[in-house]
Amino acid sequence: MPHLVKFAEYVSSHKTQLAEEIVDSVVERASLGISSDERENAIEMYKEFLTFLGDLAEQHRTTAPEALISWSKKNAAMQVAAGGKISEIIVRYQPTREVFIEVVNEIGEQLNLCIKEQSEIIKKVDLLLDTSLNETVFAFEAMTERREERFQEEAARLSAPIVPVKEGVVVLPLIGEMTAFRAQYILEHVLPEVSKTDISYAIIDFSGITPVDNEVAQYLHQMKGMLQLLGVEVLVSGFRPDTVKSLVSSGLMDFKKIKSFTTVKQALESLDGLRI
Repeated sequence: MPHLVKFAEYVSSHKTQLAEEIVDSVVERASLGISSDERENAIEMYKEFLTFLGDLAEQHRTTAPEALISWSKKNAAMQVAAGGKISEIIVRYQPTREVFIEVVNEIGEQLNLCIKEQSEIIKKVDLLLDTSLNETVFAFEAMTERREERFQEEAARLSAPIVPVKEGVVVLPLIGEMTAFRAQYILEHVLPEVSKTDISYAIIDFSGITPVDNEVAQYLHQMKGMLQLLGVEVLVSGFRPDTVKSLVSSGLMDFKKIKSFTTVKQALESLDGLRI
């Protein structure tokens, strides 16, 4: 019986014992503090990993199985869901590699594997660990970026509500830091909602936002233009000196052509008596 097949059979029959040994050794070497539930989860994950290693050895494969990639993505997903850092995963790989090499050497002695055969198995361990590390990091970054985008979209939605204040009049209060992402989100998702209602006037209130740069000023200019194309007359309120400076320096807004007011209340009062 080929020695690599003997190794695969040994790993399969001692999977739980080996997984427990590996987990406890990695925890000790990396000085990790884990709960009993986390230990049990780690043991189950390493049992799967040992299955991959056994299959790789028995089938003489030179590429990592697709199941390992799915396993790594699941590992990343659990870390993202727990709000953990990718460094908490990466730090475990080196001690894991060291422990696996020692385990392979111990099994090799029991099965009388030669140095070349042990070296071949260690190469397969390296292949699995390197593939797992790469796939875990890639998946973690992608999931984190998607979660951040969802948070930004939710923040943008909540920080730029359309507030009806009287018949035919809405206020669009801009709140917090006005980033390019938020400005683009308002253009694409908030302002189109105005076209679905019978609105004649929109008051954009700037009193709650921080200074803007030229890119954001461009978006603000587009907001005004988009509302005008929808047949909505735009009034602005709450300009702070630093915001005015940013908009003037951008050259995008001619304040002589803008109905500007200090407060939303003043803007509303200017509409009193108008036929809306």
